[in-house]
Amino acid sequence: MTPGARPLPRLRAPFYGWWMVALTIVINGMGSGPIWSGVGIWVKALEGPMGWSRTQLTGAFSLAQLEGSFVGPALGYLTDRFGSRHMVLMGMLIIGGGFMLFSYTTNLAMFYVAYSIIMFGAAAGTYLPLMTSVNRWFVRKRGIAMAVAGEGYFIGGVALVPILAWAVNPDLHGWEVTSRGIGIVFLAIAWPISRLIRNSPEEYGLRPDGDPPSRGPEVDAPSGTAAPTATWGDAPDFTAREAMRTASFWLISLGHGLCAMMIATMSVHMVPMLTDQGLSLQMASYVWAAAMAVGAGSALLGGYVGDRVPKHLALFVFATIQGAGFTLAVGVDSAATGFLFAAVFGFGNGGRNPLVTAIRGDYFGKRAFATITGISTAPLYILTLVAPLFAAALFDIRESYTIPFSVLGALGLFSGFLFLMARKPAYPARPGVAPRTARDRANAANVRRSDVH
Repeated sequence: MTPGARPLPRLRAPFYGWWMVALTIVINGMGSGPIWSGVGIWVKALEGPMGWSRTQLTGAFSLAQLEGSFVGPALGYLTDRFGSRHMVLMGMLIIGGGFMLFSYTTNLAMFYVAYSIIMFGAAAGTYLPLMTSVNRWFVRKRGIAMAVAGEGYFIGGVALVPILAWAVNPDLHGWEVTSRGIGIVFLAIAWPISRLIRNSPEEYGLRPDGDPPSRGPEVDAPSGTAAPTATWGDAPDFTAREAMRTASFWLISLGHGLCAMMIATMSVHMVPMLTDQGLSLQMASYVWAAAMAVGAGSALLGGYVGDRVPKHLALFVFATIQGAGFTLAVGVDSAATGFLFAAVFGFGNGGRNPLVTAIRGDYFGKRAFATITGISTAPLYILTLVAPLFAAALFDIRESYTIPFSVLGALGLFSGFLFLMARKPAYPARPGVAPRTARDRANAANVRRSDVH
């Protein structure tokens, strides 16, 4: 070093929580495009050569939702028990195997089995374990972190659905070769990408949000007892049983289920519906991609707003807009009206998407987050099972989506009011743990008085 020269400052490594956000974008995007957002493409690709009705094709998607209603709570428990890294590895391997089986489908039963395997892998290895990690890596910035992490769902729809629509064309690759290629990709990257997953900052001597190391446990001065597990401004940690005893748990669960019901119905029926209404398959895929693109921008807005206003109020606004956008779909008769629908629906769905996950972290903490989220998906999976089948059955009878979309849109609008009523619950009183807020102290005092009497 030259005499008198100052040493170059060491660059601070980026907080690994943001690397977790980036990984979540990539993995969720890979799952969203060919699995969630691309259901309608598969329906159109199989409808002609196989001769199956839309009710029969929708049945595979709905069967997978029924499967999810049973395994969702177990997957949440396993994520909390074994960590996100193992779940992502297992899930991606199952997805890859499912697509390989799907590529050799020759009958309806085989299609149902293959798609159930794919959806099980997606439930086990994408959104739930990844968002659980993001919830643990962030507290103060949880809303915006989850909003950015949730971009993967929208990016997958924007980037991969038009490519999928192009690839399944029989004059190009066809659906068999396309699904086989997707399976090979998932199998090839499962191990290396899972090694980058880190379950929580505490495992590496770090703190959420990149805060400096703790000086030690905080102590409540009057009682001398240690503060609750959740520090650093986090919500107190509820157990799954404690969360289920609150009204907010069920209001959020049902509200989330109604919103997911609309997405599930759109994923299955939007592309076929738009082609019935005069749009080409490629144009219908562009409309869906536009809804995902608007949702991507709106998700960032939702995360920003959710860190600054009560999340249940923000959810009320975005969920109501999503319900209104859903009802516009049956009026699409041109590219212009299609993109209008995409703008309204995408804005509501995008802004709502990160908040419905972040609000659980704010209300119930992070220790049992995956278990709580997994249990709360039971009504979600039931609704996403029934709604697409309901729309398909009425279409096969009436050759129109007007009635089912009107009914489901009205139910979707109701989700906003459920979120509006979901207030932050008081921390459950526990022996030896000092209440953290005035509301929690009042709750603890009420519990002590009831014990005396």
